[in-house]
Amino acid sequence: MSRSVAVSAGSFFAAAAHCEEQGLITSGQTDELLRALDPYLSKSDKANMEAGRVRGGKDSQVFVESEKKWVSFTPDVTSCYRVQGVLDDYRTQLGE
Repeated sequence: MSRSVAVSAGSFFAAAAHCEEQGLITSGQTDELLRALDPYLSKSDKANMEAGRVRGGKDSQVFVESEKKWVSFTPDVTSCYRVQGVLDDYRTQLGE
């Protein structure tokens, strides 16, 4: 995957972790999904996702790949619902 897609994915996983911490989505699914994705990711994908995850977690932001910019993320019911949708999309792609 491209660098920007991987960074975006990592930032959404950071957002999902924040949502889990707030009890707004099911706890544990973020790490479980990352483990399931691992065999399909290249070394550079993993590094770029980790970079996105670190920055997203530190700055409470997500990288919106289609807009090529970082935007603020606040874990609330609405934003975590959207994040859950992203996680569900990944899960569907994995056939889970």
